[in-house]
Amino acid sequence: MESTETLAARDLRALREAAAESAGAGHFRYVSEVAGHARAHKDGALRSELQGVECVWHRHRITRKYEEIYRDGKGNRRRRTRTEKVSEFSSSTAFFVEDATGKTVIRPGSREVTGAEKILDRFDPHTGGRRGVRVGPLRLGGGGGTVGFRREEWVVRPGSRFYVHGEASDEGGGLSVGAPAEGGLFVMSVKSERELLKGENNKVLGFGVGTGVAALAGAVLLVVGALH
Repeated sequence: MESTETLAARDLRALREAAAESAGAGHFRYVSEVAGHARAHKDGALRSELQGVECVWHRHRITRKYEEIYRDGKGNRRRRTRTEKVSEFSSSTAFFVEDATGKTVIRPGSREVTGAEKILDRFDPHTGGRRGVRVGPLRLGGGGGTVGFRREEWVVRPGSRFYVHGEASDEGGGLSVGAPAEGGLFVMSVKSERELLKGENNKVLGFGVGTGVAALAGAVLLVVGALH
């Protein structure tokens, strides 16, 4: 991320046009970053599945909490609480990132957006017997031992600031940025590049400090052992 230049929409289009002139359309691939504000694509804004919030991207996860009876190593019956993921979805509809020079199409695929706004986090006790329960547009079976369902949902609203690090390509005709075709870093975030890098650097610093403390503790123990 630190070594990749953030390009304006106009500059990215210019690179693609130059590549098309020399090699023909459909061959342009370029690791790049774009930043601006999220805008709905030509078909309009989306609606999140659980809360119905207007957005350009949304994701949800539903987790079932349940109790089960099992036998321990001595054959005694025990009860334990477990969870299972029963539904998870991320929207793959393309949208725009707009800056002062124009718009760039973003193709999210099935990836998550870092820092997306969490609009729902609720646990609903299950009281519907075995008939299950309706959660948004979904009908979920209750099943024996169901305690309840936890619902979580994230969105990116139109107008949110947005940063993307990925691969620009004109495969298929139009210019867009998405996941690299042959693997590589693909980041979508409502946080700025600076905020993302600061967070990662803090993680690295924390790991380094922890490793140093562990090494120092090990050296002290070796010295103590030698003295004894």
